[in-house]
Amino acid sequence: MKQIAFILLICLLSVSCMTVKRIERNCGKFEQICTTGNVDTVIIDNSTVIFLRDTTINFYFPRDTVYLETPLKKIPGKEIDPKLLNTDISYLKAGLAWSTAQVVKGVLKHYLESGDTILQIRLDNALRTEKTLRTELKVSKSYIPIKENTKFAKFTIKWFIGSLVVIILVLVVFVLQIQN
Repeated sequence: MKQIAFILLICLLSVSCMTVKRIERNCGKFEQICTTGNVDTVIIDNSTVIFLRDTTINFYFPRDTVYLETPLKKIPGKEIDPKLLNTDISYLKAGLAWSTAQVVKGVLKHYLESGDTILQIRLDNALRTEKTLRTELKVSKSYIPIKENTKFAKFTIKWFIGSLVVIILVLVVFVLQIQN
């Protein structure tokens, strides 16, 4: 029983390390060791965000005055001398302007004046702002390839071969004892 336990212990110790050739044969499983050089990965993500805003535009109109005189030549249906016509002054005030009108000696005198005015016009969704976001993710990896066996790997290869020889000798001796 002790001999079988000793043989199993030797077998377990002899397969603990892998050689370079065995790693190269199974390169898919040991990709970090097999790959040589650098691997650079750049991921660029562009996204655009659009903002629509309402705005108010101000229009400025400066003070302005219009004066108009129109002579009356003939009044339809009446035979009156237009120079004899006179009326009271008419005054009209609206939100942005005011006016006066009067007939004096057959002449219509009209005076119109506007004040300094600022009109505010509201526009919905007038301003468009675009904001572009650019995100870069850079990943750089370096792998150091194993080009030759280390001292420990060489030692385990020798240990494996030696253990294999010892196991074969022990088995041969064991088989010879059983036959005798």
